[in-house]
Amino acid sequence: MSSVSIPNDGDSGTPPLTYPAGLPDSVAPVGDALAGGVRVLIAVVLGTGLLLLVGLFANPKQFYHSYLFGYVFALDIALGALFWTLIHHVADAGWSVGLRRVFENINRAILPLAVLFVPVLVGTLTGKLHAWYNFVHAEAPNDGHLQHLWHVKHVYFNTWFFLARLAIYFAAWIGYSVAMRNWSVKQDAVGGIALTRKMQWWAPSGVALLGLTSTFFAFDILMSLQYSWFSTIFGVYFWAGGIRGSLATVVLVVLSLRAAGFLRNTITMEHLHDVAKIMFGFTVFWAYIAFAQYFLIWYGNVPEETQFYLLRRNGSWYMLSILLPILYFVVPFFLLLPRAHKRSPFWLALISAWILVMHAYDLYWQVMPVLHQDTAHFHWLDVAAPVCMFCVVLLSAVWGFMNLPLIPIRDARLNEAIGYENETP
Repeated sequence: MSSVSIPNDGDSGTPPLTYPAGLPDSVAPVGDALAGGVRVLIAVVLGTGLLLLVGLFANPKQFYHSYLFGYVFALDIALGALFWTLIHHVADAGWSVGLRRVFENINRAILPLAVLFVPVLVGTLTGKLHAWYNFVHAEAPNDGHLQHLWHVKHVYFNTWFFLARLAIYFAAWIGYSVAMRNWSVKQDAVGGIALTRKMQWWAPSGVALLGLTSTFFAFDILMSLQYSWFSTIFGVYFWAGGIRGSLATVVLVVLSLRAAGFLRNTITMEHLHDVAKIMFGFTVFWAYIAFAQYFLIWYGNVPEETQFYLLRRNGSWYMLSILLPILYFVVPFFLLLPRAHKRSPFWLALISAWILVMHAYDLYWQVMPVLHQDTAHFHWLDVAAPVCMFCVVLLSAVWGFMNLPLIPIRDARLNEAIGYENETP
C-alpha cells in the first residue's frame, strides 16, 4: 500500500508515521484546529473549579457530596469508554475500528480523574462524606445488632485495607487504559497484526478486572453512603449506566467532529446507527437491572435493604424516584425505537444529550438523599461539579485528537470499517 511520510514526534527508533493512501478523509491529528474549543473547555474547568473551591469553604458537607456526584458521573463515562475499547478487541470487531480511537481518547481521562479523586478521599477519611468512617473508628457499641455491624464494617473499612482496594482499582484501570492506548498508537507506526493480537490477548482479562473493580468501587464509594445497606446487583447498576453514558458521549463527540469537517466519510451514519442500536439495548438492560434490584428488595421486605428506597420516598425525593425510570428508560426507549432516529444526526445528538443528563440525574438520586434526607434540595454546586468533571473528560479526549491520528491508521481491519454498511434495520 502506498503511503505518504509525515514527521513523527515519537521515539527516534520508531518508524516514521505514514498514512495509507486512499483514505476518504484526512485523519491526521487536528492540531490547532480545535484550539478554540480547548480554550472554552479550560475556561469552564477553571471557572467551575473556582466555584467548587468557594463551595468547599462555604458549605463543606454540600461540597463533598456534590463533588462525589460530579466525580462518579465523569469516572463512570471514562470507565465505560475503557469497557468498549476492551470489548472491541475481545470481539475482534471490524466495523468499530474507526470508533476505537474515540473510546481510547475518552478513557485517557482516567489518569487525571485518579488525581481528582483526592477530595473524595479527604471527605471520606474526615467523616464529612461517609458516615461509616466515624462509626468504625468509634468504640464498639453495646447494642447487639450494631455490635455485629461494627465488627464487620470495622474489618472491611479498615483504613489501610480501604486505601489498598482503591489503589488496586485505579492501578487496574490506568494500567489497561495506558497499555491499550500505547499499543494502539504504536501500531499506527509499525503496522502489522502482532499488536492487534497482543491487545486481543490482554483484553478478556481487562474486561473481567474492569467488571470486578468497578463493582467494588461502587460498593466502597456509593453503596457505603448508607453503610448498613447492601445490594449485590448495585455494581452492575453502576457500570450499566456508565457503559450507556460512554456511548452517548462518543456519539456527541463524533457528531461534533463531523460538524467541524472531520471523519465525515470515515465514521458514517452506518457506524452511528449501530452505536444507537447498542445504546437502545443498554437502555433496556439498565431498566432490567434497576427493576430487578427494586423488585427483589420490595419482595424481600428486609429493613436493612428497604432503607435505600424508603429514604428516597421522603418529600420531593418520592416524585424524583417515580420520574427516574420514566425519563431514563421510557423516553429514550421510544426515541431510539424508530430507525430514522438512529440514522439522524439531529435525533442522535438530542437523544445522546438526554441520556447524559439523565445519567447525571440517576447518580444525583443515588448520592444526594444521604445529605438531604427530608426532601430534595438542589444546590449550585450540583451543577458546577458534574460540568467541571465532564469538561475534564472532554479535554482529555480533545488532547488525543490534537496529537494523534483520528483513527487507528494501521489496523488490519480498517478497510472493513471504512466500507461498513448496515445489513439489519
